[in-house]
Amino acid sequence: MMIFALDTGNDKIKTETAVTQAGLKKLDYKPEATEEALYFNGEYYIDTVERLSYLYDKTVDDRYYILALLALARDLENADTKKLTTKGLIEVALLVGLPPAHYAALCEKFRQYFYRDGNPVSLGYKGKSYSVVFSKVEVNIQGYAVYLMLNSRMKLNDNNKVCLIDLGGMTMDYLLLRYGELDKADSLEVGMITLYGKIRSSINRRCHMLLDEADIYNILKKNKTRFSDEIIGYVLDIAREHVIETLGTFREAGIDFHTTVTIFAGGGSIVLADVIKDVWERYRSEYYIVDDIHANAKGYKIKYQIECAMNQNG
Repeated sequence: MMIFALDTGNDKIKTETAVTQAGLKKLDYKPEATEEALYFNGEYYIDTVERLSYLYDKTVDDRYYILALLALARDLENADTKKLTTKGLIEVALLVGLPPAHYAALCEKFRQYFYRDGNPVSLGYKGKSYSVVFSKVEVNIQGYAVYLMLNSRMKLNDNNKVCLIDLGGMTMDYLLLRYGELDKADSLEVGMITLYGKIRSSINRRCHMLLDEADIYNILKKNKTRFSDEIIGYVLDIAREHVIETLGTFREAGIDFHTTVTIFAGGGSIVLADVIKDVWERYRSEYYIVDDIHANAKGYKIKYQIECAMNQNG
């Protein structure tokens, strides 16, 4: 059985090793065999940087299902499918996740969305055909799997309080753990998409300039651009104020960063690493940034393997 871990973000879809953009376009032509297009249900699809609008419930239509199939096809391209195939079918254990605040309400719905009664699915990618079935679908809490992945090397369970903040496309998820036991968790809709919108509208009002998300990303990452120092300064100032304001909400939730080990994860934390470092001087406490956009997906797999080992030994 193939173990396939998938982080279905609002900005990017991440596996353990690859990234698929969270935008989907149906092609009105048959692509070349070398084009990275998914063939499914008689249609061809590609992912695009024009991401889908935010969905609290991603099961309302098939777009995230199709994106999952596209990400799976890309992983299958580099896999030894002969070893994975039994009677012409590839069985897949699909590991996905939901924000902490959405987990209770959407967990079973999300599982059924991918499971689809365990029916086989036919798909094509770059001239190759596959028949797959999601024989098992496990839904995780985003962020918690990252904690488990880090615990083995950082001994996080030895700490009386660890706060893990997963900054994604639309949500900022956080978990507070005491000696490894989950104490509280929540999700706030103040992710990178919110910040991008704030920066875009502010720069438009102030400078009559339209920045797209790629422009803002490159400025925040300090990549080389043709923007003036003034524009770059405005963008970084807005990002700094956003981080200050966002972190300030934790005090209201009863979390004092002076008394916790704080871990930042998620693509947003990587993009804002320099801003977080600057802002964190006011807390003067221990913190880490997980510089791995694939951390959730890797964590899902580690958690699954631990559970399988326990069941075998139990």
